[in-house]
Amino acid sequence: MNQPCILIPAYKPDQKLVSLVRDLRAASFEKIIVVDDGGGAAFAALFAEIRTLNTPVIVHAVNLGKGRAMKTGINYILEHGLGDFGVITADADGQHTPTDIRKIADEMARAPDSLVLGVREFSGKIPLRSRFGNLMTRYIFAAINGGMIRDTQTGLRGLPYNQLGFFMTLEGERYEYEMNMLLALRPREIHVQQIPIETIYIEDNKSSHFNPIVDSFKIYVLMFKFIFSSSTAALIDIGLFMLLTKLIPHYLFLAVVLARIGSSMINYWVNHKIVFKKRGSHAQSLWRYYLVVSLIMLLSYGMTKLLHETTGMPILASKIISDSMLYIASFYLQREFVYRHHH
Repeated sequence: MNQPCILIPAYKPDQKLVSLVRDLRAASFEKIIVVDDGGGAAFAALFAEIRTLNTPVIVHAVNLGKGRAMKTGINYILEHGLGDFGVITADADGQHTPTDIRKIADEMARAPDSLVLGVREFSGKIPLRSRFGNLMTRYIFAAINGGMIRDTQTGLRGLPYNQLGFFMTLEGERYEYEMNMLLALRPREIHVQQIPIETIYIEDNKSSHFNPIVDSFKIYVLMFKFIFSSSTAALIDIGLFMLLTKLIPHYLFLAVVLARIGSSMINYWVNHKIVFKKRGSHAQSLWRYYLVVSLIMLLSYGMTKLLHETTGMPILASKIISDSMLYIASFYLQREFVYRHHH
């Protein structure tokens, strides 16, 4: 049958994993791979039982983390030609049902090039830790990376065949790997489909290793890169501006323009290659970038002049305040207009 391969990374699982594999077999899923992520001899009998269900088990001698287990499984799937219709990753703790896994498989058949996420609705009695972690990462992710992912922590994912090799190259050995996958969507121009699934928490989700503070921090990396890029450009911009206002003190607008041209060249390259990781040619992004630069520059000039003339504030202080106020606008314009994919 033309079905995705089911990949289940497992670290010290219990009988719920055996039940899941058995139920998936009963639901006519023919290709199932389990990765024993270093459970050791105490779990050998359980994984032996899984093998009796005609399910290969790949063994890590020591615990290497969920990200590494997923990459190990994807590598096995590609080596054995089992991923032609994509891969569905599912958790080993009983939180993902065969019915919901079937929903992901059906959506993958409709959208074979998309990443399909099984998203929980978080209604009813949800452990506070899980509710807080998901809400925080959901809105931080949307604000910084763009696009609302309703469940950033979901382990039920449909990975398209054409991205399996790429997913193997992503950084992250443990739980950060799943976040890195989501952060790669925009630079890689991968579409995402979000399918509602049942919300199941067993024993208040005590088995979860997600840290809402540490793992949410990883989303901030994009903003930190932008801050570094913008700060470097700002220092160049201010340095050139100070020099030019000394050389041509009566030509404020010209000083703003020349300083911005110099700083923007460095800022564009860093943002293109490192921050937003835009692929392909510079042809489209370059003119969009300088359109945004021109807009921000005019606003900077107007605000700097207004502050300086109405408050008597020194010209340099007026410029620093004006540019700081325009920082967020610049970030969103570059993310949504300059470096996003345009069909």
